[in-house]
Amino acid sequence: MKSIHVVIIGGGYGGIRALQSLSKHPNITLTLIDKHPYHNLQTEVYDFMANKVDMSHIMIDLPSLIKSFAHATFICEEIRSINTHTHQIHTPTYTIGYDQLILATGSRTYFPHFIHGLRTYAHGVKNIPIALNFKQQFERALLNRIETHSQGDDIQPFNIVIGGAGLSGVEIAAEMAAYANQFYQHGNFGCRGVDVYLIDAYESILFGMDPFLIDSSHQRLLKLGVHVWHNNRIKEVLEREIILDNGKILPFEFMIFTGGIVASTLTQHLGLPTNPKGHLEVNDHLNVQGHTNIYAIGDIAHICNEEGKMIPPTAQLAQRSAEHVAKNILNARQGKAKESFHFSPKGVMIALGGEYGAGILPGGIKVKGYLAYVIKKAIFWLYTAPLRRRSAIGKRR
Repeated sequence: MKSIHVVIIGGGYGGIRALQSLSKHPNITLTLIDKHPYHNLQTEVYDFMANKVDMSHIMIDLPSLIKSFAHATFICEEIRSINTHTHQIHTPTYTIGYDQLILATGSRTYFPHFIHGLRTYAHGVKNIPIALNFKQQFERALLNRIETHSQGDDIQPFNIVIGGAGLSGVEIAAEMAAYANQFYQHGNFGCRGVDVYLIDAYESILFGMDPFLIDSSHQRLLKLGVHVWHNNRIKEVLEREIILDNGKILPFEFMIFTGGIVASTLTQHLGLPTNPKGHLEVNDHLNVQGHTNIYAIGDIAHICNEEGKMIPPTAQLAQRSAEHVAKNILNARQGKAKESFHFSPKGVMIALGGEYGAGILPGGIKVKGYLAYVIKKAIFWLYTAPLRRRSAIGKRR
């Protein structure tokens, strides 16, 4: 069978899973392109921000990982353009031809333009440099508070405001509150602690999710001392305070916004069909509309369920869509019909600060507390351990 060249753009959860699935077939050569030399383990970045793990815990070296696969090449460069007529990708250094192309460059934080000042004064946490910057600023601010207190000066309120009470917002609020509480307790510092505010636009956090997860998460947030403000929408963000739509003003030291995502900037320059937030429009096979040899997976794609609603982007969706695209590429090679993608979540786990979590396992089994935390860590280990072993093999080559 004739060899084909598959190019994968994006080294996130979807891109890596596509590479793993296709690398098993000797007649397929693979090139993975990413502007960063590491795989960002986004689901664990909140542990990093809360000082539970170091930076090496949330990244895997892509050059050494890709070297461990027999027919794969890694290029660490940005994409300048893609010519869908000649089937060529252009970077600052290379021109790469492709037979099949998988777009998997993920997403970035959505800062609504109608919230004045949001992009200027709020942090997103979708990548490692931003998370590292926030972590360093936060720890410096804690140190400044301790020094101010020791000098007898008045201690001003120290508020962390998190806009958006979806999965990311809840996990960040819990982790930051648990970290701040532990910081002051372990050091026996006498100055006033940190207050975490979670601004929720709806009547409950985790809107639309299972009631068990909503209730378990809400109770945990309250126990950690998080202030949850329901039915509040952010109207404006100033340098040190937010203004809500009801006129309430809340000062802050740091603000993190998790109120939604848009597709990565790559989609803005491709001339391919997108929805208003830049997600690539795909058909049931996950082909980009109008292109039978281009696929989009994970956060970059507008993937809908049976009701026509966009499926919330998760690492699980990225990996499952990657596996499906790999199968369709193989089906097409063998002259078989492509299959439609159907997605139903295989459970969900939420980190809720410290050694505590909540989740629903396959089969509807509900867990919370330390057991949920252990299960979430086990899932993370099962994902990362094989990749780290392969990366170690690639490093020796």
